[in-house]
Amino acid sequence: MILRTIKRYSGSTVLVAVLLFFSIFFAFPGLHSVYGLGVFSKDEKPFGVSYDKWASEYWNKWIAKNTNQATPKPGGCLIVNNDNKSESMVMLMETADVNSAPTQACQISSNQGIIIPVWIGWCDTGSNKGASDQKLTDCARRQNLGNIGSEIKVDGNPVANLDVRQSVIPGSGLLDYKINSLTNVTQSTSKVFTLTIPAATHKANNVAGTWQAVSDGWWVFLKPLPLGEHTIFYNIRVTPTGALTSPGTSPHFADITYKLQVK
Repeated sequence: MILRTIKRYSGSTVLVAVLLFFSIFFAFPGLHSVYGLGVFSKDEKPFGVSYDKWASEYWNKWIAKNTNQATPKPGGCLIVNNDNKSESMVMLMETADVNSAPTQACQISSNQGIIIPVWIGWCDTGSNKGASDQKLTDCARRQNLGNIGSEIKVDGNPVANLDVRQSVIPGSGLLDYKINSLTNVTQSTSKVFTLTIPAATHKANNVAGTWQAVSDGWWVFLKPLPLGEHTIFYNIRVTPTGALTSPGTSPHFADITYKLQVK
């Protein structure tokens, strides 16, 4: 019925209708329709690997870096797993360890996805002796308290955003988690995994050794980008929800930009 009606309109009317359609499409792209840009959902296994496994790999590789290796430098390329460029996912730097990082310029493959750690934390049995799996999980979630906001862009186009509030309910000790906006960002609390913390890690105040750990936080898993040059920008804005003294409530702000040559 719609097609028959359009055929009776004049050419100029059809043109106006087409332009109106595309203006609506670009005004409300769903934050993921940028030249076919794809985002892995929580229900997917990026390259056949679960989110739990990716979190384990991320933390083990990131914590293994010393201060020099984990510090972004002008003209540098800080990739968490740059020791193996054949890996299926490229891991970008963690937002908690920087404020205003110099732009990183890297070359990656068009077969590689990209892991963006928006705001993540972990707890381990090295710092929490004898903690049960449940206590590790509760501890990990309490690393991420506050008003938490982030925007992720590819080539200037918004592809994901995060606006949540996580706090401890006074008197009960339970967590209060409110989502204001959560688009193409995955909140993930991992299963228990094995974490090795070297003595030379850039992460201060952690106990060196091999421990059991749980990760919690928000991630964006991008599918491979098209060939060519691309810019990835992501930030984090964390402010306390009130007069809280628990871990994760200190204000923190970071802006990170990667210039990627995809080949």
